Amino acid sequence: MKKVMLLFICFILSFTAGFVSAKNPLNVSSEGKVFENSSEEYIIKDNKVYVSEDALKRDFGFNVSFDKKENSVQLYSTEKKALEERITLFQEFVEDYNPQIPEDVAQLWAKGVKTRNGAVQYAALSKPLKEKFKETMDKRESWVTGFSSPWLESYNITREKANESTWKYNISFKAVTSAQDTYIWHATLIVSKENNKWRIIDIQKDFDI
Repeated sequence: MKKVMLLFICFILSFTAGFVSAKNPLNVSSEGKVFENSSEEYIIKDNKVYVSEDALKRDFGFNVSFDKKENSVQLYSTEKKALEERITLFQEFVEDYNPQIPEDVAQLWAKGVKTRNGAVQYAALSKPLKEKFKETMDKRESWVTGFSSPWLESYNITREKANESTWKYNISFKAVTSAQDTYIWHATLIVSKENNKWRIIDIQKDFDI
């Protein structure tokens, strides 16, 4: 969102006050992409650049809302709104996720690690672990975990019962490189119920991904 706004501001500022008129239609582009302007949705008039509402929506993903009573204009990103809707749906799925057996949680987390999918790993965690994991992902500004090399080729899970309500899962991951180097990484998961749903309540591992 910030990047788009910055580009748009730079685009406007690139036209100097020396322009008082221009041959229409005006040629408009940003980052090598040429925008359609057959209907004169971009024009220069009185030393100002005018951009139509349709062009803002089509080329920059902005919707425009005008409140006549308050005499105010609001711009909001359609892309951001769609992303927020997807996040809400994902959060609802995470809250409702209800595995039937504890092994399902261990399998889900291991699959998330193997596929470098932080969202999948997140779904298997208890609320305290979710908060810590989210902080880590937000700092990295990416929910893609792991490395491009070495990458995880396979994993194996064994289990043991810790007590009547808790299971312990030992996972060994096989990581490989293009040079055929092989590494074995280990993780131990403690799975118990949180609000009557199986969740991982503790993770111990010898790798950092």
